[in-house]
Amino acid sequence: MNSMKRNDAIHFARYTRDNLALIERLSTSEPDVHVITQLANSLLGLVVFVWERQFVAHIKHLNLTELEAGGWPRIEMVIGNSDTLGDFVYHLRNATAHGLITFSSDSKILSDVVITIEDKKWKDSPVYWCARLNGENLRDFCFKLADLVEDSIS
Repeated sequence: MNSMKRNDAIHFARYTRDNLALIERLSTSEPDVHVITQLANSLLGLVVFVWERQFVAHIKHLNLTELEAGGWPRIEMVIGNSDTLGDFVYHLRNATAHGLITFSSDSKILSDVVITIEDKKWKDSPVYWCARLNGENLRDFCFKLADLVEDSIS
């Protein structure tokens, strides 16, 4: 029955956080380990899992400005706006599910990479929402979101 834990949002978030931390440690000694790629995979897993497991109800009203004041990373809004974590996760979910995330470089250094996240209404429609954050901020966001899932549900 132990293998079924990953179906639970708390365990999935914990495993995602642990995998990301392991990849970070390995990246200092292993040339073929890519932290940015793992960050994108972690983001995809966390956001889609959180959304599909209805965890968004727990975060929909959390104010991003207040979270930032409490240590969450700053998210640069380029087009549109997201005042709440729930709205931001909604757009992240759409962007990850539809491949609307781009990276500014192939650098393995977190601070060197800017991640652009976009949302569209339809495949051929213009982008109506766009946010940017660097690799360090994406890392911090993934860890904070995983912690929030664990703290909120447990």
